[in-house]
Amino acid sequence: MDMPHTDELDAQQRKANHPEPHIVDSEFLNQLENECEVLAHYAFSKGLTVPGKLMRLLNSDLSEETDMRAQQITDIYNQLAELVAPAKPQTILLMYEENKEASPFLFLGSVPLIRRMMAVALISLFSLIGLSLSGSINNENMVSSMFDLEGTDLLYVQAMLLASAAIGASFAGLFKANSYVTQGIYDPKHESSYWVRFVVGLISGITLTQLIPINLDSVAQSNDLIADSEANHAAIRITTALLGGFSANLVYNLLDRIVETLKSFITPKKVQNPAVLRQQLENQYRKEKLQFVTQLSQELLLIKQELASDENMCKEKMQDRLTQYLEILVNGEKSSAPKK
Repeated sequence: MDMPHTDELDAQQRKANHPEPHIVDSEFLNQLENECEVLAHYAFSKGLTVPGKLMRLLNSDLSEETDMRAQQITDIYNQLAELVAPAKPQTILLMYEENKEASPFLFLGSVPLIRRMMAVALISLFSLIGLSLSGSINNENMVSSMFDLEGTDLLYVQAMLLASAAIGASFAGLFKANSYVTQGIYDPKHESSYWVRFVVGLISGITLTQLIPINLDSVAQSNDLIADSEANHAAIRITTALLGGFSANLVYNLLDRIVETLKSFITPKKVQNPAVLRQQLENQYRKEKLQFVTQLSQELLLIKQELASDENMCKEKMQDRLTQYLEILVNGEKSSAPKK
């Protein structure tokens, strides 16, 4: 009765001591092989020189054995990835899949982010044009502060400024994302950062036009415009919102500078830690001591060389050299005019 139980334990022990080798999933290898084909297609489309042995191996000479096939595909993938650099395989695969799906909106961009941001830019542009048709959008309302308006007039003016900021923010995002896509280094995992910058651009546009006081007369005069023209002031207000959306970092730096300036008046100057000051003085003392000892050593070496070269050095000359050396010890610096 105990024998089968003992055999089962022995079998489990042998299995634990000699585990079966891990086998790579064949579906993963097939996927990796397809990605190699996509990279090769991209390399040929860019006019890059692809080694013939890679294509021959990829086409028909892959081993049927799983381990050997995994090694071959890995080598091919690494060589192709190095060949298409600086373009990233992930970006190439993404654009290939998008072209394969043949979306009707593919003309707007080769990656989803470009198409979405292009749609936002077009909506913002049409909104700007549509809002300008309203009677609430006039020179008097556009140059007024958000605290001077109320009701639908305030709503239309703020929507107008938001549309302007959205155009600037989407333009900045499109320009940056398109440059990455063109170079083949776009990474989809950073898509959320583009939308964060877009929202920050909207906030910057409103902040720059409504919350930060700007003298429109001075701006108009600096551009050789008529200072009392409300039309010029309205155009400057809309352009400021667009610039705020385009360069959200500029508004951030401006607000940060204001905060630092106020902080310098409120926060008292920090007193240096005595321990840190003591350590700095000790380091400075060691540095000067090392320089002084080095100078003394050089002078002694010169005296030694003179004695070695002139064994018949007169007593008076020897005294002069020792006097110079004594002056260095006393004054801490070399005599400017040695005695003769």
